[in-house]
Amino acid sequence: MPSDLYLGVDGGQSTTVAVLLSADGAIVGTGVGGPANHIHEPGGVSRIKKSIRDAVGGALRSAGVEKWEVLQSYFGMTGSSPEMESLCREALPDLPIMLGHDSEIALMSTTLGGPGLAVIGGTGSVAIARDGDGRTVRAGGWGYLMGDEGSAYWIALRALEQIAMAADGRVEPTPMLEYSAQILKVDPDAEAIHRLLYGKGVARVDLARISEGVWRAASDGDQPAADILREAGVLLGMLGGHVIAELGVSAEHVVVGMVGGVFRAEPFVREAFSEVVQGVASRAKIVYPRVPASVAAGLLAMQSMGKGLSVDSLLNLEVAAAQHKDLKR
Repeated sequence: MPSDLYLGVDGGQSTTVAVLLSADGAIVGTGVGGPANHIHEPGGVSRIKKSIRDAVGGALRSAGVEKWEVLQSYFGMTGSSPEMESLCREALPDLPIMLGHDSEIALMSTTLGGPGLAVIGGTGSVAIARDGDGRTVRAGGWGYLMGDEGSAYWIALRALEQIAMAADGRVEPTPMLEYSAQILKVDPDAEAIHRLLYGKGVARVDLARISEGVWRAASDGDQPAADILREAGVLLGMLGGHVIAELGVSAEHVVVGMVGGVFRAEPFVREAFSEVVQGVASRAKIVYPRVPASVAAGLLAMQSMGKGLSVDSLLNLEVAAAQHKDLKR
């Protein structure tokens, strides 16, 4: 086993993924845990600690190494804050830890360290851009009460509005009702969904999964569902267009990464997103991430120690990550 190991952790709103990289960029261990978000929710602290311990412990066990063999780690966490950093250090006191925002690992997953930008359309939404001189601009990331426009959670709320209006007879019925009910595991009835939401309640990450039903309805030809997804694409495109303009790279061949599950809603989100972004930067190259966020976090751990990979090693890592069953983009 190589002596220099670098740990990357992607602490997301649905899962936490950890990956161990060797100094030459080989993936030597992976682990998966639960959600690592919303530290101030009831049970949030214990949930996050368990998630990161499960993920990191799994990566160490799969590699057959101990914590002291990790030279550096980078934790890309939703809601990065001093409180989150303290929590991570408490959960893993013997591990060298750097904490960063999940937008940083999204950017690295897209550019592998080069200039460009990433727009995250997951449970929440945020955009980040960096030019060749290292100047950085970020927009969005204000959370579900003040922002997250175009996110899976935002899509879910728009779908629920349509379901409620259809139940009143104000608009035509939509298959989003049936798909949402399947996801929430209730009867296909607006009242049943209402009772669940206002009775037992539904976690935001679970509610955001309704966005999958919106895509299915749109794919079936439901116009309201398609309109919701296109509007999400426009809003995410506006985030990307804003950071491009702020950074002053609209005339360049800027790389724009589409990161997160919302962008899997082809073609509705991507087409609208691309149109808005290329309206600001006509030469923008719109791409999906090259490596998963957890691998990107590992690269940031290496970078923090002044280490880097050759072009060939990066390409090999990209191929290996795409073939790994425990890693997702």
